[in-house]
Parts: sequence; C-alpha cells; structure tokens
Amino acid sequence: MSAELSARQRRILKLIVQDYVRTGRAVGSKSLIDRYKLDVSPATVRNDMGVLEELAFLQHPHTSAGRVPTDSGYRYYVEHLLGNPRVPVSEQIRIRHQFRQVEMQLASSVKLAAAVLAEATGNIALVSPPRSVRETVRHFELISLRDRLVLLILVTQSGSVHEAFLNVDTPVSQDALSESSNRLIQEIRDLSYPDIEQQVSLHEGLDAIVLEQISTLMRRTEQESTAELHSDGLERALRQPEFSQADVAQQLLELLRGGALLSVLMPQTRQRDDVQIFIGSENISDDLRSYGVIITRYGASNDVTGLLGILGPTRMPYDRSISTVRYVSGVLSDLLRHVHTGEPEH
Repeated sequence: MSAELSARQRRILKLIVQDYVRTGRAVGSKSLIDRYKLDVSPATVRNDMGVLEELAFLQHPHTSAGRVPTDSGYRYYVEHLLGNPRVPVSEQIRIRHQFRQVEMQLASSVKLAAAVLAEATGNIALVSPPRSVRETVRHFELISLRDRLVLLILVTQSGSVHEAFLNVDTPVSQDALSESSNRLIQEIRDLSYPDIEQQVSLHEGLDAIVLEQISTLMRRTEQESTAELHSDGLERALRQPEFSQADVAQQLLELLRGGALLSVLMPQTRQRDDVQIFIGSENISDDLRSYGVIITRYGASNDVTGLLGILGPTRMPYDRSISTVRYVSGVLSDLLRHVHTGEPEH
C-alpha cells in the first residue's frame, strides 16, 4: 500500500498525524499550509487529503472541515513514516541513573519502570514482574525463631522471595534445620511445584513438612504471577479528552483492577519479539479496541520474562512512546541478567 502514496501525500499524512497527536483537533488544509509553509495550493492539499481519506488513512470527524487519522493511518505512519525513534542521550543517562538507585531490588525496579514510562509518555504504564515460564526453586533457608516455630525463606528462579512460618510438634535446633535445608535443596533445586509435591510422600517428619510448605508457596507464586501487573499514570491519562467521559474512565479502572488487563494482553503478545504496537481495532480484545497499546517483553532469558508497555488513546506520541518502551525494556533486561547471571550491566 505504500506505493500508492506520492511523496507529498506521505508528507501530508505524517504532518496530519503529528499535528493531531499534538493538538487533538481535526486538521484542515489551510492550517496545514500556514503552519508548515507547504508550497502548494489549498486545493492540492484538499485533493491529497481526499485520496488519503479514500484509502481509509483519514476520516472526517462529524461535520468538521478537517481530517483526523484512522487506525490504518496511524499504522501506516508507524510502519512507513516514523523511522527508528530513539530516546535522547540525556534522557537515557537520567533513566539509567534512576535505576542504579534501586540496583538489585527487582520489586522497586518494576515500580520505577512503570513510573518512568508514565512520566515520559503521559499514558498508563504497565509492567508485570519477571516470572519464570516454569517457576522453580533456586534456594531456601530454615531459621529457628522459637523452639517450635520456624521461618522458611524461599527464593525462586525468577528472583522472587517468599516467607512462611512452620509450626513443628517438637523443638528443633538451628543445626538440625540447617542440616535439613542443606539436604533437601540438593533434591529440589530447579524443580517446579508438581515435582516437589511428588517428593513429599518420600519423606517424613520435618523434611515432609518443609517440602509441603515449599510446594504450597510455589503453587501460590504461579497463581499470583498470572494476575500481578503494576500500573502508573492513570490520573495523568484521565486528563486526556479521550478519557474524560465517566464511562470510559470506569472501563479503564475495571481493566486495571484484579489482573483483568493482563489476561487480555497476554494472548496477543508474542514470547520473544521487539516492541509490538496494537492500534484500536487491531487489538484482539473488544475491551482494548478504543486504545493504543505498545508492549514488549523483558527478561534475562526466554524462561524468565515480564511484560512492559503503555496503554493510551490511539492519538499518542508514537515516536516517544515506542522508543521509551524499547529503552526501558533494555534497562530492565540488563538489570535482570545482572541479578541472575552476574553479567555486568551495559
């Protein structure tokens, strides 16, 4: 379809998209000529705008004399007119500095990523914590608190930390607890919770209690990972005209509540890919067809990944949004690799 547009028509479409994103108002031929000093007549611009409308790249909003981009117009802009936008170097330095303040703290890094994206794009930022596709045991410790009360600290392969209290029938010394944990970790390291459940029947006493609790924690971790999604920027996004109506704002709140948004995003997000862009009707879910979604995955490997992106109106600054999502994804991936493998951050 790119061959159907002349160089002038491509420029006009690009200017209309940029102008509409900036102002939120329909763009007319006269304002286009005046603002960008186009060396053509208003009739020529109107004719080119008519061609773009016939190709479904532009549309008339109600009775306005101006035009606004359609979902197809935004798609053409993103694929053919946008180029390869990059975050300015000064902004890269600022973002890297912010992440260094929370180095080795994955939970804080996820929240910071959401805040950075929301501030940079003016839209709703979405970040899920990194999770293993198949969550497994990395390490655990048993700590004696009182004679019959034991603290279990579990670290999973994704780096998440979980705690639980164990009540035992008879007093257990710290030496006995350490011996038990050293023995069991050799058996269950890198196992998922179904495998650990099978190990429970092969043990008795303290070992069986510990394995059963670890299995329970692992199962709960996987269940929580399907719903956990950090968001930021809702208040700022609601100031935009597209979200000003009460029913639209309520829909956004419902999507962000209880993991609903993650469940509709997952089916359309490929496992390993560059930034993906879904514009309005391109979204699989009916709940998202009024919005633009820019999403990608980050992670230390194919096994430990999270989602990162933004949700906003289709009228969004795609250059800044795409480049920021891509850059913050890279920063988080570097941090995660550093935590998991000890590789230096770039």
